[in-house]
Amino acid sequence: MLYILTLTWNACDKLTALKESLIPALGDIDYTWLIKDNASKDDTIAISSEWGDKVKVIPYKNNLQNFSAGVNHLFAEAAPADNDLVMLLNNDVIFNDTKSIHNMMEIIKKDNSVGVVGARLLYTGTDKLQHAGVVFVDRTATPTHFRVGEKSDNNAEKNRQFQVVTGAVLITKAEYFKNAFTNKSGSKGMDENYHWAFDDVDLCLSIKNNMDKKIVYCGKTNIFHEESASLKKNPANRLFMGHNVNYLRTKWKSRYSIDQSNYTKDPKYSLYEGK
Repeated sequence: MLYILTLTWNACDKLTALKESLIPALGDIDYTWLIKDNASKDDTIAISSEWGDKVKVIPYKNNLQNFSAGVNHLFAEAAPADNDLVMLLNNDVIFNDTKSIHNMMEIIKKDNSVGVVGARLLYTGTDKLQHAGVVFVDRTATPTHFRVGEKSDNNAEKNRQFQVVTGAVLITKAEYFKNAFTNKSGSKGMDENYHWAFDDVDLCLSIKNNMDKKIVYCGKTNIFHEESASLKKNPANRLFMGHNVNYLRTKWKSRYSIDQSNYTKDPKYSLYEGK
């Protein structure tokens, strides 16, 4: 079973566009799509509630939870078995084919050493890379998207290992997700001490370092991502960036490597051949 976890707030148009591309992309996959609506004032609940038995809409009382808390809430609602797959999926995503999700799932199903699979993402309506893996910058020791804004090419379409991939479109196993972190509230999964940034970085670092699993970027995907659509509506969340950076550095001190130059200098660096 694939459990898809999506948060949304006042974005019925984006969520509807996602649904129109997602359902065909899932094909014959056995799935449940859980949507947490954070007190939207538009028609999100009314419209998405008509999308069938495989879509579970979960109304929430407000929009105060951060990304990690929201995803953890959905994970608890899903209650997946350890071997089930979990997909984190942003509401501002469009699938352009029926192969992308299958290609991502194939990697984690065939190779037990893989803990997380991310995706090649393009800025909506363009051939420019929004995500081709995440690297840690030489000067600041902070994570950033590799080759962001560059035109996609054959190198971007190759599967590759990274320390981190974005949580905008990410697949992992339920077992790995729930063992990544236990919050003070008792909720399991993502670390809720982050505020709308680096929580996906933390998830990948936890699965990679604490569970000794590979983080794989799947280049065989064709997916649009608007990028941070919700943050554009609520820019106050950016005020927490200093906290997020300091918390990440403190928590993972000496446990991640500064690797930007390795990928920049060698287009074949850390290619993933699979099994």
